[in-house]
Amino acid sequence: MNPLPLSSWNTSGDFLNKSWDTEFAYPNLNVVDTVILPSLIGIICSTGLIGNILIVDTIIRSRKKTIPDIYICNLAVADLVHITGMPFLIHQWARGGEWVFGGALCTVITSLDTCNQFACSAIMTAMSVDRYLALVQPFRLRSWRTRYKTICINMGLWAASLILALPVWLYSKVIKFKDGVESCAFDLTSPDDVLWYTLYLTITTFFVPLPLILVCYILILCYTWEMYQQNKDAGCYNPSLPRQRVMKLTTMVLVLVTVFILSAAPYHVIQLVNLHMEHPTLAFYVGYYLAICLSYTSSSINPFLYILMSGNFRKRLPQFPRKVTDKKITNMENTLKSNF
Repeated sequence: MNPLPLSSWNTSGDFLNKSWDTEFAYPNLNVVDTVILPSLIGIICSTGLIGNILIVDTIIRSRKKTIPDIYICNLAVADLVHITGMPFLIHQWARGGEWVFGGALCTVITSLDTCNQFACSAIMTAMSVDRYLALVQPFRLRSWRTRYKTICINMGLWAASLILALPVWLYSKVIKFKDGVESCAFDLTSPDDVLWYTLYLTITTFFVPLPLILVCYILILCYTWEMYQQNKDAGCYNPSLPRQRVMKLTTMVLVLVTVFILSAAPYHVIQLVNLHMEHPTLAFYVGYYLAICLSYTSSSINPFLYILMSGNFRKRLPQFPRKVTDKKITNMENTLKSNF
């Protein structure tokens, strides 16, 4: 996500007065801005950094890389790009919105962060389509489901993400606000610019990918349950074991979709609400900060979900003491099952 301060989305006088006056009305938010939020996100990003490096290292070291491995590796790289830029934004929050790293780095960090947002949505959508083809239509488009072409598809998605992020490359810069603070922000000079950019980012990164992801997983579940019922009626095998597999797949799907929705939806919804809010309330600011934390949590939790959901991923993890590793993973599985 690209959680710049609310006031930085627009440099028009009315919007700035609205944001800063409201922040002045709630002085306790200064502590949230400069202490609580940077500390919390710093912890989240540190965890995500370790987890995503573990994922990338494990896949690169694997001799035989599967097609899901390629998608998972690219998602982990996207999360790493996102996390790498976070210390700069955390520093800006801790200094009350002041950016001290120069205009060039402001543009690069902000643009790469937005590019990561496009890339994550695109790769997750492509991975969902690939899972549908592999499980439901295994003989259709089989020539496209090779490792070489999967790498080419992911490279194309990254290139498309860079192109889609062009507005950010053009409009992100260091802006001096009325109180004298220089912040890394979007130089959107009119309400129409804010409206169109918000709609552009929300539609392309959330409202278009989400239906495609849901459709693919719903079709996968319908097909799996149908095959289970047919085999059960035919008496081809003991139905207890297939049912466990179906339930495991169902849990995996629910976790993936739930994490995607919970991490992305609040941020996009609150940006849309901000377009129509004349005087932001305390509840709005609290919701905004919670949305930021959720958007970063996905980058931290994703690698652990990949480890739990990949059938053979544990065997390829670095050779920590096996009993300790299995015990920790079992505890994580039990926690996830109890939560979802």
